[in-house]
Amino acid sequence: MKHLTSLRLGAVGAVAALVVGLTGCASETTETTVKSEGPIKLDFWYSVGGSSADALLKQVNAFNSSNKHQITINAIYQGDYAATAAKLTNAVQSGDTPPLFQGGDTYTAYLHDSGLATIPGSISPFEGEKFNPDSVAAAAANYYTIDSKLWAVPMMVSQPAVFFDPAVMSKAGINPADRPKNIQELFDWADKIHEATGTPGLVFQHNEWWNEQFSASNGVAYCTPDNGLGSEPANAFAYVNDDLVAIWTHYQKSLKTGAILNVGSDGTAAQRAFSSQQAAMLLASSASLGTTAAAAKFTIDALPLPVASDKGGAVPGGSALWILGEGRQPAEQAAALEFAEFVGSSDVQKEIFKDSGYLPSSKAALDELKGSETAPAKKALLEQLASTTDANAAAGCHNGAFGQSRADVRSAIQSIADGADVRATLTTAQDKGTAALKAYNERVKR
Repeated sequence: MKHLTSLRLGAVGAVAALVVGLTGCASETTETTVKSEGPIKLDFWYSVGGSSADALLKQVNAFNSSNKHQITINAIYQGDYAATAAKLTNAVQSGDTPPLFQGGDTYTAYLHDSGLATIPGSISPFEGEKFNPDSVAAAAANYYTIDSKLWAVPMMVSQPAVFFDPAVMSKAGINPADRPKNIQELFDWADKIHEATGTPGLVFQHNEWWNEQFSASNGVAYCTPDNGLGSEPANAFAYVNDDLVAIWTHYQKSLKTGAILNVGSDGTAAQRAFSSQQAAMLLASSASLGTTAAAAKFTIDALPLPVASDKGGAVPGGSALWILGEGRQPAEQAAALEFAEFVGSSDVQKEIFKDSGYLPSSKAALDELKGSETAPAKKALLEQLASTTDANAAAGCHNGAFGQSRADVRSAIQSIADGADVRATLTTAQDKGTAALKAYNERVKR
């Protein structure tokens, strides 16, 4: 088993990066199977609220009442993803980390680098075969695969999507079947809708995620080398290029004309503007469909994120279930794996999709739902996930400095919306992010 010689984490969330010092590699077990020896209770720190929490806790209760190994999962809400990760900081320092942890997508590099996580496929089960990574939908697995190993079990997956009001599109003379070929063409649609109807054509919040998505849609790795997915860690951000500068320049222009509605960084305001027909299209996470549709008085349809390159795609978001193995006994890890496999199973993933709107991470569930779903928006989201390439660009940038770098990009987007020079503003954010990443790598000694 891997040993941590030291571990120091800084503040996490929107304005800081996780910091670690460590040696060794992830813990692995060698036994074929593990003996089940009576009741096991495992704490599970989770981070979703509202209907998403209801959907998750429904499955926790189902597992507790149905598993045959006397495993009890004690689900403990720790706040949102940033708050939960901050509490993990204290748990590491006190030596009391939970065996199960719902980690937001941006903490993937840290959980990998710190050595806290155990690769699911390395854990010896109570019975049967070891965990099969091939059971996970390719696009979902892509995000959590580093150096060819799947490090967590994706369980509540989202992707960006374009929601739209079919009636307004028709009024503007736009046929949604003629999908935009890139982000610039999507903004062209917004301009056309505004010219034809007087209604803003598009709304989306100022959020750093869009810079990552626009880069991925063009097939460009957000950080080098290889988005941090290989044996070499990411050592620099690399998103300032002509295509991305052109996208944000168009955005700036369309904001000024009113073709894109400016709601600042308020994602709820963006959803409300769309559902109240103050804008014809909404660029948002797929996970927001349920809330947005419930508030709208029209039938929402959806398009996938426009992708300009066969090497590009929509980067998955959401969260995964991580098994934190430091100091755990084989039976505890087998019990944690039992729950992870349950949550990632086809039946459970179908229920989570129905109850929360999060996309299924199970390959079997995705295939089945793609063939049976009739709601246009949901069908479009399922088809996007199924067709997303496993190229590096579509996996997203894996790095340990996302806290600071994302905050800098968010500030850059807000400045661009206020009229700042696009290339210079993005370059400043990129340089700051690279400096933070190099500092992180130095602390981690990668």
